[in-house]
Amino acid sequence: MKVSVIIPVYNGERYIVQAILSALGQTYKDTEIIIVDDASTDKTPNIIQEKFKKELQAGKIRYFRNQSNKERSYTRNRGFQESKGECIFFLDYDDLWEPDYVENSINELENFDIVYSFPRTFIDENGNIKRVSKKKIDADSGKIIFSGNIGYPSASGFKRDKFLKFREDLSYREDWELFLRSYLSSLKIKILDNNKIKIREHTNRTSKNNIEMMLSTLKLYKEYKDRIPKEYREFFYFHVGEMCLRFGNLPTGWYLVIKSFKNPEIFNKRNIINLLKWGFRLDRFISYLISRVRKSVKIRDSSLRSE
Repeated sequence: MKVSVIIPVYNGERYIVQAILSALGQTYKDTEIIIVDDASTDKTPNIIQEKFKKELQAGKIRYFRNQSNKERSYTRNRGFQESKGECIFFLDYDDLWEPDYVENSINELENFDIVYSFPRTFIDENGNIKRVSKKKIDADSGKIIFSGNIGYPSASGFKRDKFLKFREDLSYREDWELFLRSYLSSLKIKILDNNKIKIREHTNRTSKNNIEMMLSTLKLYKEYKDRIPKEYREFFYFHVGEMCLRFGNLPTGWYLVIKSFKNPEIFNKRNIINLLKWGFRLDRFISYLISRVRKSVKIRDSSLRSE
């Protein structure tokens, strides 16, 4: 089967070469690489043209550029539209794959619609291993998905006709939402625990202090809460509640966490530690309230100027 590897990039001059080499170095060779540049303002276009001139001329790599910055969901979707493969894989410009990643995944796509390699290894800006996750994952893919433990595009492969596209109205959590929607659409999802992905953590990527991630999570809660299968509701509640606690929205967070306590499986060591870590941070609660006030004032001022 022909595989399309889609690499969205924005100002990725530091990492883009490594990502492309990671895609070119796959043991599965029937691939094309689609790079979509989201109107980078750094040296990304020049680096791609100079370093991969041969592959571009041969058609192994195809390069496209958005006229203006459209954000990652649009950029990934455009890559899909430009692609020709029967199977679609996404690789963020700062992540890396083990050489046999695609080959391992493509074998599973013979029998499944979507394959996801659970990320274990996280690297720093220089490619050094920061940590290797030892998190236990459930054999039930539904629990993993509705618990929010899935999403990284670099770990995701799709049959072409089963890819539902990323939602372009979401600034964050668009990757998780795609799996929620895919599961609820009865697509067959296989989760592999083979440690074939290296996720890079760096300043421009992390969103530890970005309240928009929490707000996007709440948006998805409101949209999906009545559609979650009964056996997974508490896992869904806990994930959204924990996310709220993490970013300081203590009232909503504790409300949802308490709702999740109906399921005794929620009471595991990892979840209890996270509750103790995030559930009593008054400093974050105050920061959350201040951010909400500022946003309300900004919206009001914008409304007044438009009148």
